[in-house]
Amino acid sequence: MFFAFTHYVPKIYPGILGYASDIKISELLNLTNKKRATAGLSELNINNELSRAAYKKAQDMFAKDYWAHVSPDGKEPWDFILTEKYDYSYAGENLAKNFNTSREVVEAWFSSPSHKDNLLSKNYDEIGFAVVNGTLDGYKTTLVVQMFGRPRTPSYLAKVNEGSINEKILESAKEESVVENSAELPKSLETESNGNLFTLSYVSFPSVIDVSAAQKVVGLTFGGFITGLFALDVWYSKKKAIPKFTGHTLAHLSILAITVIGIWLALSPGKIL
Repeated sequence: MFFAFTHYVPKIYPGILGYASDIKISELLNLTNKKRATAGLSELNINNELSRAAYKKAQDMFAKDYWAHVSPDGKEPWDFILTEKYDYSYAGENLAKNFNTSREVVEAWFSSPSHKDNLLSKNYDEIGFAVVNGTLDGYKTTLVVQMFGRPRTPSYLAKVNEGSINEKILESAKEESVVENSAELPKSLETESNGNLFTLSYVSFPSVIDVSAAQKVVGLTFGGFITGLFALDVWYSKKKAIPKFTGHTLAHLSILAITVIGIWLALSPGKIL
């Protein structure tokens, strides 16, 4: 009943259930560049146009209620980059959603071969991020969009330290959400870039219930309770020498353990694309 409640209520009354996260662009940039530094690669610089393209991609996913690299009407990531007049020779996109922290997002990308290829590609010099809150498929969530690029004409953007990143909220972006990871996309389209510093800040929104966490806690609590009952049954039966005619307790416990593990894995927050 609880799982049905958390699945259908948001579709009938959007906004009742929420997803809380603590994802910041400065951390995403820092963690991404740390992965690159460990691999012996140069750091990526924040780019204005790529960040705008990432933000508009997130807004488009919320507006059209989809979770994909290509929109239902056929709009590709490159279209968002081109709209911002970023003239690129290489470009890529990673998406993420429903994660709790910046580290979880980057680690999930890094654990996926296709997303890792984007993070560690030698073809990119610049990067843009958007962290936007909104409602997707009836749920309050946070989308994270990461755009990569290399301009055909070098922008000569000065190196920016993590502490100096200007995280500001656009007036039009009153709600932000967490993004899912996305795989590396084709790198053939071209556009223009001027390399001004631009980032979107993280804004948290209050949530009545963190759906993923609540489902996991309830599921595991229920599983633990049933496991405890089985264990108590075994102990009491042995203590009182009660014969068990239909007891396959060990088999039941094994099935229950597999079920609980399945619940834990299925309800782990965070998706990448």
